[in-house]
Amino acid sequence: MNIPHDISQYNHHFKDYTELRVQENRVARISLTNGDVTGNVSSAQSGVSARVFKDGNWGFSSAPEFNDHSVGRVVKSSTENVQFMNLKDTSRCGLILPDTMADYEMDFSTKKPRENQKYWVDFAREVDGYLEKKFPELLSRNVVVAGTDMEKSLSTSDGSKSYSLTPRSFLVVSVAIEKDGNPVNLYEFFGGLGQMEDNLLLPSDYFPKLDELVGRLKQKADGIFPKAGLQNVILDADLAGILAHEAIGHTTEADLVLGGSVAGDLMGQEVVSPLITLIDYANTYADKTCPVP
Repeated sequence: MNIPHDISQYNHHFKDYTELRVQENRVARISLTNGDVTGNVSSAQSGVSARVFKDGNWGFSSAPEFNDHSVGRVVKSSTENVQFMNLKDTSRCGLILPDTMADYEMDFSTKKPRENQKYWVDFAREVDGYLEKKFPELLSRNVVVAGTDMEKSLSTSDGSKSYSLTPRSFLVVSVAIEKDGNPVNLYEFFGGLGQMEDNLLLPSDYFPKLDELVGRLKQKADGIFPKAGLQNVILDADLAGILAHEAIGHTTEADLVLGGSVAGDLMGQEVVSPLITLIDYANTYADKTCPVP
């Protein structure tokens, strides 16, 4: 299904304040284990949803089909749902939605010709073949090439419109080696924002990174387990950042702050130590779009 960039032609179904959204998620995934293709999937899921606001409450409904009839049915169902909610909640909270209008488009799709599944199977085979030839001592090799496209189109009764296509694609390599009769594993992700044609250019681009991955795997295999009990440790910035994000960062994310997070009034205050700085990169950092906008 090709989602229209503008779905405002369906606004004639609206009676109260309504938000209409059409979305399609497309997934392509190829998996290899020790050179054998264990997965080759290409799928798409789509649907339409609407939510209606009236007298302080929301009504929501959705359907898997996208056409004029299903849109009308979804909007009608959402309207009936909010009417039902208002029968149960007569407080009429007095909430008034802001009167705004916006028109926004964000399309990160590739400008290159799209490759078929066989191309990506061959891509994964070449990556696996390099590992097999250069590192025959590996106990196992797993190579995954995957891409996900999230395409959305939005229209509201106040005239706002939005379209976005946010693709992500990855090469995932997991390798294992045997040490003292036990397997030791390590994996790495390569890729990020963008479709596979933009992120995964040539298998040979990753050969130096695969050398590094196997090198770290061997270092891990030669490592020792820490002693049990309380220990003083120095955390690498990557790990410390993850822990700080889980403990504190979620409460400072922009959408949660707007929703009433307990951290909403604590901007600029010290967190544990003046050496720690937390920033919510919601969309852009260093003039580049974040991998997960």
